Amino acid sequence: MKANRNVVSIVAVLCLAVLPISLGLWSAELFEGPNPTLFINPASISFEELVVGQRFTVYVTVVNITDLKSYNIKLSYNTVMLDVVSITLLPEESLPAGTWSVSDATGIIKINVTYDGPSITTSVPVQLAAITFKTMNRGQSPLHLYDTELKDSLGNPITHETADGLILILRHDVAIISVEPSTVETYVGNSIDVTVVAENEGDVAESFTVKVYYNDTLFGTSDVVDLGAGENTSIVFTWDTTGVAAGYSYPIKAEATTVPNESNTDNNLLVDGAVKVKLVGDVNNDNTVDINDLNAWDAAYGSHDGDLNWNVQADINGDGVVDNVDGILIVQNYHATA
Repeated sequence: MKANRNVVSIVAVLCLAVLPISLGLWSAELFEGPNPTLFINPASISFEELVVGQRFTVYVTVVNITDLKSYNIKLSYNTVMLDVVSITLLPEESLPAGTWSVSDATGIIKINVTYDGPSITTSVPVQLAAITFKTMNRGQSPLHLYDTELKDSLGNPITHETADGLILILRHDVAIISVEPSTVETYVGNSIDVTVVAENEGDVAESFTVKVYYNDTLFGTSDVVDLGAGENTSIVFTWDTTGVAAGYSYPIKAEATTVPNESNTDNNLLVDGAVKVKLVGDVNNDNTVDINDLNAWDAAYGSHDGDLNWNVQADINGDGVVDNVDGILIVQNYHATA
């Protein structure tokens, strides 16, 4: 899935990035060579947002051709994304007599035309048919020309090249997918790390801001610049709990600001995890500093991380060892309650 989104993003960035619609127009200069060419014009259309039912027209076009009297073509499109509204046969001055059909089930357009009027000889682009679509869903739809036959007035086939078109209806969607505090309990005045993972779940690179909170209090912001489609980034925020009321568990949440044309904002905010801010010396986390905390400190005395009796909460000053300094902190806060 991410690989498909990356493909869409690469095409979108290279071809089109203008709001709300970008048209990549073929010009005659692209076909200065002698070969007859049948192509879709515009070559690419990009919508920056989905507006269901929005209509647009592409043209089956020919260039560098002599004595075109008839043609048969097939064109495929994405039926989940697009719906055909109408087809008009051109040019009017040649009085085209023809038939066309559309299969919504298979996404195939068939056009068969013979000109009652003059055949077409041209070194510049001439439109043969106008196809009007309406938008239904996001995605990408190649407009693929295949099984094409061009014939002259004597019924001889005309050797030619083809060039397809591409329609993009882009998705803009950023999300917070993970919020992970480095601990679930800490002493008031300590600093802890909160790792936030933001992801671009859309089709083009996005820039946005990530904000992180305890309850509704903001304690960190970080700008994300040009995060590619399908990519994610990890951001580490530091929360200094100095001045935070002890004795409470605080939910941690992160938010990605909305990007232009983003329709799904439900995943921009994530509450995940909580941190209990404790009184200094409240080793056993019962909101009171008393003999039970001294007992817990004594049981862990002299231990380091990895020892069987190690208790990280007994290491009150966070220096990696449970020692007399930690015991003094308990005594200094003895009988404190939250």
